[in-house]
Amino acid sequence: MSPPKKAIVMVCLWLVATTVSGLATAQLSLVPSSPTPLDTVRLRWAHAGCTNPDSNRITMQANRITVSVDRIFLVDCGTPQGYFDEYTVGRLPAGEYDIQLAANPPPPTLGPTLLIGPIHLTVASLSPTDSLLPHDNYADVWWNPAESGSALTVQQSGDKLFAVWNVYDASGRSTWYSLQPGSWKRDAANILRYVGIVYSTTGPDWRSAFDTGAISISAVGTASFIPQGASRARFEYTISGVNGSKQLVRFAF
Repeated sequence: MSPPKKAIVMVCLWLVATTVSGLATAQLSLVPSSPTPLDTVRLRWAHAGCTNPDSNRITMQANRITVSVDRIFLVDCGTPQGYFDEYTVGRLPAGEYDIQLAANPPPPTLGPTLLIGPIHLTVASLSPTDSLLPHDNYADVWWNPAESGSALTVQQSGDKLFAVWNVYDASGRSTWYSLQPGSWKRDAANILRYVGIVYSTTGPDWRSAFDTGAISISAVGTASFIPQGASRARFEYTISGVNGSKQLVRFAF
């Protein structure tokens, strides 16, 4: 006796979903690939299709994390040209995790949910106290409320830090300096600080066509970002022969 048509359809759908899932596992990656508890982990899916960025849902059972998203009806989101979708998983405690992606059919249509993965993730433990590595993430906009209009924008990934100082020059024109590259150090008082070279850059007028030949970058000094707890910091600098420091706090919206 032949099996019911419905059973045949369900088996075919399962086989298609399983095959696609196996092929698509290689399209998953994690950014950063070797995070610490300070890093925000994102799941990257390089695929030829489109998903709804507002449908991202995260669930966790034991050490398995499932990122669930809805596919949408669009001809192409640019994936054949190297585009990818990223889904924020968040900051995770040190440990071992398996992360999978559940790509749901476009609502309200029926169809299989593609389970892609899982891929394994190891979140390393933080370094010991008094080491040369931070124990917090200082990525934020930092400012002095008494000096509105200037700010220090900090981006951090693991032990790497990049900062841009937005200020005004002698003519009152806005300008900015970048702190890069650098490293964490401890001074004689055992205070942790990030020390690096300060660069000044110039480039083409934003209202004109972008010209890479008009870009110039030059080292103009050094600076230190000195955390003072989770929400306060001091920025010390020597730029173009001028020494100074600023007391900063995180910008609160």
